[in-house]
Amino acid sequence: MKNLLLFSLLVLLIGCSQTTSETGDASQSVSLVNVDSLNAGFLAGWNNHDSAAIMNIFADYAIVFNDSLLHKGKQEIADRWVSPGVKVLGNIKTFSALHNINGNIAYDAGTYTLDITLPDAVLKEKGNYSLVWEKRDNDWKLAMVHIEDVTQMPDVK
Repeated sequence: MKNLLLFSLLVLLIGCSQTTSETGDASQSVSLVNVDSLNAGFLAGWNNHDSAAIMNIFADYAIVFNDSLLHKGKQEIADRWVSPGVKVLGNIKTFSALHNINGNIAYDAGTYTLDITLPDAVLKEKGNYSLVWEKRDNDWKLAMVHIEDVTQMPDVK
């Protein structure tokens, strides 16, 4: 399943244009809003420290790549990524570089910033992200998250 999701993401990234509004098809223009609203719900869950809202967004078979860690399935994602993260992460902002929707697959990729609130300090993090959504039974669920922290990497100009 992991290989299928990654292959699907690559096919979509290669085969789709950056925006769908250029086609003039009204149904595709509405789809762009759907990707943005899907992402908004995910971010709101994190920024409101609401683990139940976050987990409701994930598909049962979802995977999360977080730097060098891989979390498979909803339960592992909840236990090892969301539960510890929701306590300290906030002020998450994303800056989409590429997003689209094609049938039952939607994706978004870009950069993010966030705050990590510790008892004695607030740390800033920045990185890259990719989100892949899948529509099943008229319901969109998050199937794949890839987060890469680049805070410690030098800025390339």
